Amino acid sequence: MKSVPHRFIATACTLGGFGVPCHAAQNGTVPGLPMVTLLAVLWLLLLGFTFHGLLRRRVKLDGHYIELQTQLLREQAARVLAERAQADTHAMLCTLVAQQEKVRELERNRIGRDIHDDLGQSLLALKIELSMLHVSTNGAHPVINDKLGRMIASLGMTIKSLRAIINDLRPAALDAGLQSAVERQLDEFSRINGIRCELNAGEHAFDGGGDDTVDTIVFRILQESLSNVVRHAHATEVKIALHRCDEHLTMRVQDNGVGMPCKRASHGCGLLGMQDRVKAIGGEFEIDSKPGAGTVLSLTIPLARPALTH
Repeated sequence: MKSVPHRFIATACTLGGFGVPCHAAQNGTVPGLPMVTLLAVLWLLLLGFTFHGLLRRRVKLDGHYIELQTQLLREQAARVLAERAQADTHAMLCTLVAQQEKVRELERNRIGRDIHDDLGQSLLALKIELSMLHVSTNGAHPVINDKLGRMIASLGMTIKSLRAIINDLRPAALDAGLQSAVERQLDEFSRINGIRCELNAGEHAFDGGGDDTVDTIVFRILQESLSNVVRHAHATEVKIALHRCDEHLTMRVQDNGVGMPCKRASHGCGLLGMQDRVKAIGGEFEIDSKPGAGTVLSLTIPLARPALTH
């Protein structure tokens, strides 16, 4: 066996900076060197395993983060598509409801014209004949003349009721515009029922721009509201506020009547019908009523029709 060179032994003597004497290294005895080396190796292994574990965890977390981010992007894209589909469906529904309302009004107008031209003319002709017969029996047949007078009065009430039905089916006042129809309705309502009406209309409240659907809905709801006031509110005063801006039309009908219980405020009295009419065209309908505190009916109708997106 060859002897170890002195230069190697000298280098080994300073291993680890312990300054081991050369004669100890030459004799093969290095005090404490195996334990220090073992601890250093174990420490390096521990650091290596720790770093390797942290690196693997970081890679795993990065992969999980990328997967979650991809899933989030997919969900966001799906949500955008769902919202777009919902908007398209709502716009289509509003269009269909507007068409349905238009067809309904056309049918109402047709029925009103038929009643006026057929039944109305027949009743008017019958009243004329009865009037002539009533005049001819005056003084000659008192009993018959009296009966004919009662028949003519009853027939006059029937014709009046028929005209009211025709006006409900086909409000001729709307032909002259919403303002004329509202003012005429309020004047007639005050005259017949003795309830004072106050109209507060904004500067551009009646600038409808030819939107017959909105004007018809507003007028119908006003008619139904006033009818409810007569039947249920027992009010002495009704205030109507009507305002129009570029995008919305708002109407508020307030009375000083007896109010409605909570259950009745949400059901009956034609309120559900009015609510359906407003919500069908994308509007909002609210009722605020308490017993003894009157009733406030508010509605907001969008003037701009939503356009279908492609």
